Parts: sequence; C-alpha cells; structure tokens
Amino acid sequence: MPVITVNMREFFRLLGEELSEDELTSLLEYTKVNLEAYDPEEGEMEFEVTADRMDLVAMEGLVRLIKGLMERELGIPKYPMRRKTFQVRVTQAVRKVRPYVVAALVKGVDLTTEESLISLIEAQEKIHDTLGRKRKRVSIGLHDFSKVVPPITYDARPADKVAFVPLGEYAEMTAQEVLEQTEKGREYAHLIENPENLVPLILDSRDEVLSLPPIINSELTRLTPGVRDLFIDVTGTDLRAISYTLEIIVSALGERGGEIHTLEVVYPDMTLETPKPEPSEMVVSEDFIRRMVGIPMSSEEIIHQLRRARLDASSDGSIVRVMIPGFRADFLHPVDVAEEVATTYGLNNLGYELPLNVMTVGKRHPREKVSALVRTLMIGLGYQEVLNYIMTSRAFLFSSVGREERPVVEVANPVSESYSVLRDSLIPGLLHFLAANTHAKYPQRIFEVGDVVVVDESYETRARDERRLAAAYADYSVGFEDIYSHLKALADNAGIELELEPHHERPFLQGRCAKVMVNGAEAGLIGEIDPEVLLKLGITVPVALFEIRLPIPEKNDRVRVAPSPPPRYYHLLVGEEVYRVHLTVQRAKERELPPSEREVS
Repeated sequence: MPVITVNMREFFRLLGEELSEDELTSLLEYTKVNLEAYDPEEGEMEFEVTADRMDLVAMEGLVRLIKGLMERELGIPKYPMRRKTFQVRVTQAVRKVRPYVVAALVKGVDLTTEESLISLIEAQEKIHDTLGRKRKRVSIGLHDFSKVVPPITYDARPADKVAFVPLGEYAEMTAQEVLEQTEKGREYAHLIENPENLVPLILDSRDEVLSLPPIINSELTRLTPGVRDLFIDVTGTDLRAISYTLEIIVSALGERGGEIHTLEVVYPDMTLETPKPEPSEMVVSEDFIRRMVGIPMSSEEIIHQLRRARLDASSDGSIVRVMIPGFRADFLHPVDVAEEVATTYGLNNLGYELPLNVMTVGKRHPREKVSALVRTLMIGLGYQEVLNYIMTSRAFLFSSVGREERPVVEVANPVSESYSVLRDSLIPGLLHFLAANTHAKYPQRIFEVGDVVVVDESYETRARDERRLAAAYADYSVGFEDIYSHLKALADNAGIELELEPHHERPFLQGRCAKVMVNGAEAGLIGEIDPEVLLKLGITVPVALFEIRLPIPEKNDRVRVAPSPPPRYYHLLVGEEVYRVHLTVQRAKERELPPSEREVS
C-alpha cells in the first residue's frame, strides 16, 4: 500500500491547528489510514493509505478527511467553479501513441511556500508510480498558466521535427534528443514507441510545447513557489484512470483555495467536460446499511457518518441518496456505502455478538492446511513468496509472456481492460514480477500459492477453481536440474511421489520442458523459459520454473507435515545445492550414549 511522507508544518498549517501523535492516531482509527511515523525533530510524518483511496496520497486529501472527522467541515467540499473556460483539442494522430487526455485550470492557488510545492509534486510522483503504473497508464503535467496562451492542442508529431527546452535543461532540443539524451527520456521512451516515431505533445495556441507526455514538461511552464494559476493535463491509456487522477489533483488544489475551471476536451468522436462539474449519485436502502453495519442506526446517524466521510447524503426514511465526489472512485456497490458508515462510526465501537444456535466449530479448510505446509517448505528451500491478482488481462496472461491463447473466464462488466479476465495460470505473474525486479541482485527465487480459474464444461458454472503452486528460479546459470531438485525436495518432504514426462508448451524452451505426473495424472509443468520470452520481458538471466496443482484432501483427511513413519533422510539446502542427508539416530538408552554423541551422517 502507498506510504506518503508529509511536512508537519505544512500539514498543520492547512489543518488550522496542531495535533499530538495520540490525537492524530485516535482520529485515524475512524479511517483506513495508519500513522507510520511522527517525527517532530525531522518535521515529517508518514502515513500508509489503502490502494482504494488514492485521493489520500495528496496531503490535502488527508487534511480534508481529518477536517470531516473533527466535524469542522462536513459533506462534499464546495470549491468555487467556472464552467468550460476554454477548449483542449485532441487530434486523430494521438490515437497511435497515447490516446487520451483530460485537463483543468485552477486559479488562485495558495502555493506560497516551498513545502506546498514539494507536497504537490510528491503527490504527482506517487500517483505516477501506483495508479499510473510507472507513467504507462497515467501521467500528470503541471504548468504555470501565466506562460500559456489557450486554447490547447493535444497532438502527435515526428520526434525529429519538434524542438523545445525540456525541464531542467538550458538549450533547445528536438524530441528525439530528449528521448535519447535526458534521464527521463531514456527511462520512459519505451512507453511511446511506435513505428512512425511520433511523440505526443501538449501545445498552446502559439504552437509552444508545454509537455511531451509521459516524459517531461517544458522549461517554459516550470512551477516556482508563489505560482497562483495552474494548468493541469493528464494523459494516458485508460480514460477512467486519467479522469480520476485529474479529480484528485484538482480537489487537492481546491483545498488550497483554488478556483476550478472546467475545460471542454474535444476529441474527433466525442466531447468531454473535465473535471466533472457534478458528483455522482448512489441510492442505498437504509435497512441494508443497518444489516451490514450490524447495529440499529437511525437515519440521522447514517447521514451524519456519511457527511463526516466528506460525502453528501439525504434520506426519506427508507433509502439514502449518497452524493459521491469525483475524487472518490471506490464506490462500486451499496456495500461500499455501508463500509463507509461503519468506518467513520468506528470499527472498534461496533462490538461483537456470538452466533446463536450454531453447532459448528471453526477451523482451517483442508486446502489452507495444504497451502500453509507448502509455503513453509518453499521458504525453507530459500524462496520468497509473492502475491498477484487473480483478475488480469488477456495480454498479461498470453501475448506478453509468449503463451498460446486459450479460453479463459471473462468478466462481463470489467472496470478496466487490466482486470477483464480471471487468470488460468500463475506463471505469467511470476515472470512479470521478475521483469519488474531486474535491478535486484541474483539469484532470485520466488513462489506463489494461489487460485486460478480454468474453463471446464463439465461443471455447472462451466469453470472450476484450482489452488496451485508456482516457483521461479532466476540466476546467471540456472537450468532444468536446479528447479527440478527443488520440486523433488518439496515433493519428498510432503510425501508425494511424482514422475516427469517429456512435453512442450510455451513459454518453456523446447526440449527443456516436462509434465509433472502424480499417481498417473498430470499435475503441472516444469522447465526452462524460452530466452526469446525473457528478452521480450527485459529479463537478461535464465529462468527455470514449475507450476503444479496442489492436492486437496477429502473433508476428513488429515494433512501431515511429514510422512509416517518419519523419513530416513532430509533435504538440506546449502548455497545453490540440495543434498539428501541420511539420518541415523539410535536411542541413547540402547547405545548408552548421551544425546550430544548421537551420530548423524
């Protein structure tokens, strides 16, 4: 989850009063935010926020929330607004490079201190790294509007035909030179690669370059302490994500006294007004909220708690109409409204109730017992556990890792393309994790125990879920035998007999892949990953990998940590090698030897 660092002096200046660590911690009990550090000597605080509350990565968002909890301000913030101040025109050419843009103008912002400007830029970079997926999905441009002459154009032009002074530089450079010679250019150029060598550009009416998204802004519109009017552009590949991001930034500037001007963004095939001038509405039954929260709250109490959460709400005695501001994108279902009520009421204030007339005893499901055993064994073999989402995209599952397309379970109404299908394998997640961590030292050993969903027409739902284990081993000299030794060690310690059968399947290397067979049935795959796949992912070392289906005992089966009787040998991991160690322990009473002299060979 994102962790943000804020300047204490600036935080309390915006809040209007100073809070002690205990006072702040007490208020945060009514949120999903944790105070990680409170350091008056350094003048900094650290907060951990949940991934569904990206509005809180901006310090101003945290201040807004705390004002509501303190009941100094209730309901949706009312920022001064003007509608459709000018146009942002979008050309057809950008569809080939970076298709979407939204924008806004905020005037009269209080950014008089250096700390306030640093806070804004840090929020920008935190969004880039999280919601923006390292600028691939979302990137933000912040500009001094006093240097801009509207209207604005979002266009794509050949990289060698455009020149401007990039931020932090002193000489004019072509866009091609920016991509090749500047630090940001080399880091993010791959995000806009295209056969025609076009670059996306934010231009004003004088054809002056304001930004080359998602790479760098122009020196022309550099922000300096004391800037009052800001033009904000947000570009990316996901229209919903960039619209949400714009709402976060604009509302943060609104907390600093800014007047928000909506702009008309004109695409070849549609016209948008951004940011949204009106909040969205959700209608929820009061009885549903009471049932979810678990206490008999009055209509007035429900409304009050929602207003403390900086939402607007009204009730007719049976249903609640909740008005949701644009900077809140975490309301997908009525249960989210109930969660908001419970959170601001105080989860510690809800109490608990023992269930009545229930004749069962809670215990771990056998599947979880097996999973816990496997995790322990994998950690003992020197592996580190990773977790990936079960919801993903087709590109992530197949084309990006060289797997052949196959039927998968699709989401009927996905929020975004990134979460449109359910994974049918753990392998892509491990390969993408390795690709994202090429900067870390080798060897890298990672594993995941998780569920996949496989299309199966024999089931009523036409799909079944499986618990699987996948492990990947990346190093400068890794082969089939290395990963097999670890799989064999795992199987022996879990009391499983396995065999291998020659097989070939992408993304494994032909001739270095096999089926894993348990009791004559296929249980998984093992092998070395094809170097072409690795190079496509940016992985420069060999990778060996296996994925197996975990055995799930019947309801009354007992899951054992070791076979019975105890094994005569154990597997010992020393450096990169796995040794079979024979254990000879004779009773001290029989041999009349003290325990310290028991023989281990």
